[in-house]
Amino acid sequence: MTMPDNSLPKPAEADSEKTKQALNPAQRKLKKLKNKPVQFVKDSKAYTKAKTGLYLTRAKLGSFALVVLLSIFIVVYYTLIASPRYVSETQFVVKQAAGNEIPLPGLASLAGSTSGMRDALILKRFIESREMAVALDNSVALKAHYENSDWDTLSRLQHSSTVEDYVEYYKQHILVFYDEMSDVLRVEVQTFNREYSLMVAQSLLKISEKFINDLGAEMVDQQTTFAREEVERSYQQLKKQQTTLIAFQDEFQLYNPEQQGSAVVQVINELEAKISKEQAELKSLQVVMRSDSSEVRTKKIRIDALQQQLAEEKERLTQQDKQSLNKINVSYQKIQLETELAADIYKSSLASLESVRIEAYKKLKHLLIIEYPALSEEDKYPRRIYNIVTWFVVLILLYLVIRLIVVVIKEHRD
Repeated sequence: MTMPDNSLPKPAEADSEKTKQALNPAQRKLKKLKNKPVQFVKDSKAYTKAKTGLYLTRAKLGSFALVVLLSIFIVVYYTLIASPRYVSETQFVVKQAAGNEIPLPGLASLAGSTSGMRDALILKRFIESREMAVALDNSVALKAHYENSDWDTLSRLQHSSTVEDYVEYYKQHILVFYDEMSDVLRVEVQTFNREYSLMVAQSLLKISEKFINDLGAEMVDQQTTFAREEVERSYQQLKKQQTTLIAFQDEFQLYNPEQQGSAVVQVINELEAKISKEQAELKSLQVVMRSDSSEVRTKKIRIDALQQQLAEEKERLTQQDKQSLNKINVSYQKIQLETELAADIYKSSLASLESVRIEAYKKLKHLLIIEYPALSEEDKYPRRIYNIVTWFVVLILLYLVIRLIVVVIKEHRD
């Protein structure tokens, strides 16, 4: 029995060998890349050289190779991956409508702070606050812009971040600088789009202007409201007193009891003078005439009439009932005094209201814009060369520190 000869190629293998011999080297490589791409890369000269170079580099550099790899990653990130950030700046100063600040001499100026400085620092804190961050988000959707997936992962705000994360990210990209010499605030707005940076800066400027205009407005409104309420209350009281005065005059049909009383007193004085004159003339007649003469009787009748008239005028002025002029005059003076007091209070309330209005104007604050936001022509961040050099120096220092720690530990073990 004859055994089969395994050394002879099978028909399929023979065909395969013939096909390989029929293909040129380029075609064989292309076919291998399609069928076995991983093996193709491993068998390539570039891979072999890279692997050999990596081993040699690792052998020569040791752990410093990690520093080199990280440096390469940083260079690639800042040159190719990092998203550019565009800046729109604005500068302004807080001014008061009618400030009366007096500059302090010498060292006192360093210890004290002016109203403009306080307002500028308050506004700086407001711009850096959560309230401003939320206001800008409501106004121009700032949080959604920072979370946009078009920007690189390391630069953008992570998607579905919390409000606290957004505020911290906001503080890193909306920067406020205060110049103590001029009280000028400079605000730098960073976003990933130049037009959007301009829009955010303009919105921030409007919100800041509204905030500084409203600064202290509540206190001024309370003072003004109180002053107006006092004016209204004093006016109503004055109207009430005037109504009482008119009713009193109508009741007694007297415009001014004091003047009426003065007129009655004047009449009494005149009557007393006439009576004294008539009595003197009577005595003169009685010397030369009989007491029953017509002239004497006429004179007596006239004197009696004058005395009766005098008694009536005196009774009208000082009678015991409530209709006497002296009592009417006392009541009238009381009402008149209360009316004059109400009028004085009303005048004082009007003056106070006007004073409060003047003080409110003096306390009015506004923003004096020094530099309006402008459209940036080129990105300002990230500062690529600066960041690459900085990171490289940091990695070198960190590597040296770790090496030093390792050497110290080895020496202690030995």
